[in-house]
Amino acid sequence: MTRLPAGAPRPAPYQGHERTVKQGFVFASVLFLSTPAVAVDPTGIPECDALLKRYEECSPELPRAQAHAAQKELLEGAMSLRANASNPELRPALEKFCVATFEDMKTRSDIKSCMSK
Repeated sequence: MTRLPAGAPRPAPYQGHERTVKQGFVFASVLFLSTPAVAVDPTGIPECDALLKRYEECSPELPRAQAHAAQKELLEGAMSLRANASNPELRPALEKFCVATFEDMKTRSDIKSCMSK
């Protein structure tokens, strides 16, 4: 998988989706239980927008506990990408990261059949 430059926050659109929601996030999990879809604003990086859009479409295929954790990570990853998209030094690495992550998810994630569509 492609590595980001040192010091760049790592967008995590799918990493750790197996984790369960911890007690400190009870409010967030209740919110996600009542909100089945999450709309992600564009990041300004087409490769990352494609990844996030597909992941948003596919995450409901995960079991409920995983889907809600995945949606949380989707939002956090999108925020990180948006925050760094305008940095000309990071942008090429972010583009490569999103392409590599998308390809990886098509073959190795729990939702690979959906991600491959």
